[in-house]
Amino acid sequence: MKLVIIVINKTELLEEVLEYMVEAGITGGTVYDSVGMGKILVYDIPIFAAFKELMIGSKASNKTIITSVEDDKLDEFIDGVDKILHFDEPGTGVLFAIDIYKSKGLPKGKK
Repeated sequence: MKLVIIVINKTELLEEVLEYMVEAGITGGTVYDSVGMGKILVYDIPIFAAFKELMIGSKASNKTIITSVEDDKLDEFIDGVDKILHFDEPGTGVLFAIDIYKSKGLPKGKK
């Protein structure tokens, strides 16, 4: 089992990603609003204010999804999300998966 974290910079694609997750059999997860570190540095910490011009066009917030995916579904799942978000294009988001050592509260068969 893997913990998959997806940060979506193009928040207008959130619904499409969630629809894909359901189609792929991933019916649980958490979605929350998030802000990139660069945005906080530039807008909230005065010493970095000179870098504001580098942030032009970037979003004020992102959407982050955290879910668990079974090992045998992981590669296909990542490929499906990539077809929606196009991670090879700059500014679209990131996805990574890490091993889940132990878990509690996951549905039976997902441990």
